[in-house]
Amino acid sequence: MKLTLLGTGCPSVDFKRCGSSNLISTKSTKILVDCGSGVTQRLNQSKNSSADIDALLLTHLHTDHVIDLYQLIISSWHSDRTSQWKIYGPKGTKKFVDKIFLAWKSERKLRISYEKRKSSKALNYKVYEFKNEGYININDIKVKYFEVDHKPVPYAYGFSFFSKNKKLTISGDTRPCESLMINAQNADVLLHEVFIEYEINQISGLRSKKTLHNVKEYHTPSNLVGKVAKLSNCKKLVLTHFVPTRFNISKLKKIVRKDFGKDPIIGNDLLTINI
Repeated sequence: MKLTLLGTGCPSVDFKRCGSSNLISTKSTKILVDCGSGVTQRLNQSKNSSADIDALLLTHLHTDHVIDLYQLIISSWHSDRTSQWKIYGPKGTKKFVDKIFLAWKSERKLRISYEKRKSSKALNYKVYEFKNEGYININDIKVKYFEVDHKPVPYAYGFSFFSKNKKLTISGDTRPCESLMINAQNADVLLHEVFIEYEINQISGLRSKKTLHNVKEYHTPSNLVGKVAKLSNCKKLVLTHFVPTRFNISKLKKIVRKDFGKDPIIGNDLLTINI
């Protein structure tokens, strides 16, 4: 099983870090987790195609995790995909996807009619909405989904992927919570978001003290993510979803190492990790 980080950024624009997205793959399976801005370009750079994705899993419906969903689907059609999309996500996902497709209905009908491509199945989709927790089997990968705490977002999920006695856990967006630490127990790799609080400054008219407090409150700060990894007893900790996207790498490693006991891996777009 292989993890490819496609986007390690956040809502702030940074050409070095695209929006949240990760690819989990084996020789026979490709699962995409989230589809933030730039996902199709990063798939192309990693020598993967949206035409070959077996399933799309959404952690939650924040824009930085789903903004390129329609681009992803349209690009798969342009890349000769011949099967419908399987989309898994939180409550509200079907309504969300239906509205996106409705907005582009006229343009899509015109393209289909005029371009005369061999198939339009890539423009079809089936949405499955998560319960509180459960399992999905996607070819040779078993996936457990579980709720995490990203309140006030009502439904947010993390995932554990299992293949050939290996385990990868992805936190999604969350503050430190018991559900994540329980489900990440003994993971070979824990991919976890991080809010680097010492790098964020108040900006008059843009970031108030209340803004900084509230954003930090529903993420995991750098002085706690190492503790989360330690309690999870994971073998490797990989950090992603950096807020902000530019920071002192050595300082972040030192802070996390203090609690985790070893250096975290600082995620970058297109980093690939064999699990």
